[in-house]
Amino acid sequence: MNKNAWQERGRSILDPIVGALAHTGATPTGITLVGLALNIVSGVVIGMGHPLTGGILLIVAGACDALDGQLARRTGQTSRFGAFLDSTIDRIDETVVLAGIAAYFLRPEAAAALGPGRGSALAVAVVIALAGSLITSYARARAEGLGLECKVGAFERPERVVVTVLGLLLGTRALAVAVLVIVVLSWITVLQRIVHVRRVVSATERSPGSAR
Repeated sequence: MNKNAWQERGRSILDPIVGALAHTGATPTGITLVGLALNIVSGVVIGMGHPLTGGILLIVAGACDALDGQLARRTGQTSRFGAFLDSTIDRIDETVVLAGIAAYFLRPEAAAALGPGRGSALAVAVVIALAGSLITSYARARAEGLGLECKVGAFERPERVVVTVLGLLLGTRALAVAVLVIVVLSWITVLQRIVHVRRVVSATERSPGSAR
């Protein structure tokens, strides 16, 4: 089953909840803000030394992230501002959660589980993971701002959230592995998008009638 099929199955599972929310008069923006609040609380809780609780909160926050778009389409409340707000808050969500994970790795209990010095090294790795995550999203946004499609790369925000949640739920060592996976795959996705845009631009410049 490919990525689109999984996304479609996820939408079908959430569809009854979307219908119930539509009947209550909930707004997509309201759901987005609830998700933001949950991500902030998750980041704080993780940083205080409770990754499992933070992971559970992140699951609920992720559901909100899926629900707001479906609710907007169901109720006809889609808008360019809504899309902008959703994307901007997604970046805030990732920042606060990864900041919490970095803080957690600096705690004594994380150091005890990982070994001397590894907690500090992983906190640095979290910063690199955050940079890769943000630049992955920026590369697509910048390309689309130039009128170029840039949906290449398999490791986008949903995949990053899944990997992060699994790491939080499975313990400190698993969380360390999750961070390293995000570092590697996020930066691979950045490179994929750079190469893709370069190819698209080169093909356009070589096409008949293009400006020279």
